[in-house]
Amino acid sequence: MKKTIILILLIFLLSSCSIKTPDEYYKNTDSGELTAKISINCETAVKYKNSKRKKAAILKDYKMSFKKGDTVYTAFKNACKNNKIHFEYSGSADSIYIKGIDYLYEFDCGDLSGWEYSVNGKFPNVGCNAFKLKNGDEIRWLYTCDLGADIGNKYKE
Repeated sequence: MKKTIILILLIFLLSSCSIKTPDEYYKNTDSGELTAKISINCETAVKYKNSKRKKAAILKDYKMSFKKGDTVYTAFKNACKNNKIHFEYSGSADSIYIKGIDYLYEFDCGDLSGWEYSVNGKFPNVGCNAFKLKNGDEIRWLYTCDLGADIGNKYKE
């Protein structure tokens, strides 16, 4: 009797799991009628002393579609997924923080290093999941080794 119940539970659990192949997981997730362009670059990390990184451009001018109400994080997540780029984040709701992209993490190039984003050349002062996109936006993810000063985002108190 116990074996039958365990077997039924096991079958139920396995049938409710969603197991995907890599191709299914990384299928294109672009959706919507609006478009944006996204790039990811770590030139500062390539130039950093003792850096093992050789390539600055992780993603170049990737054009994607999105839906009204989507955020920078939505576009970033989909672009990474579509291009098989690893990333890690922390937080939730409006305060998502990108900890690492393409295995390059905050603090890898010093105490003031990490990832920042800009939209149309400006660095928003909100988390990437709080910034809603507009049609034609250009999103740039840049790695900084100096709290933004080396990528055009001078820190202001």
